Amino acid sequence: MPEDIMTAQRAEYDELDLEGGFTELETEKYLIFLSGGIYYGVDTKYVKEMLTQWETSITWLPMLPPHIRGVINLRGGIVPIIDFRLLSGQTPEDKFSTVILDMEGILIGILVDEVDQTLDIEKKAILPVPYQSGVDAQKMVTGMCSLPDSGKTLMVLDCTQLMNGH
Repeated sequence: MPEDIMTAQRAEYDELDLEGGFTELETEKYLIFLSGGIYYGVDTKYVKEMLTQWETSITWLPMLPPHIRGVINLRGGIVPIIDFRLLSGQTPEDKFSTVILDMEGILIGILVDEVDQTLDIEKKAILPVPYQSGVDAQKMVTGMCSLPDSGKTLMVLDCTQLMNGH
């Protein structure tokens, strides 16, 4: 029997509970984006919308931390914009997309290299991140997992840490 068929059958059996019925997998939907060659995921319950570079006109403001590029006017509301590359210690890029996040009525935007896709990821597949001292960007990451079908690693972001100034 080919290995891929055996793997699929094993996966079906893994989903069976003791009474022979199927168990429902606990998953969450994540928006996957790329920044500096690393895949990040943010829970879609926080994603309000996505804007292209040409839809984003950022107004620079003085006396802000370097990773805050400025603000945008989004339908009459002012939204601060965080450059995710600068926040994670990388150099900024000219090409970007903007992801607008809504956390309990507070909007922030993050500049990312590109938006990839949305995926359902099993909660049990998300593993803790190994500790690295002195890495500020790590404070924003709550877990990591392998992306299905690609073998690439996904870093799961904690949106509340973005709000708290990290």
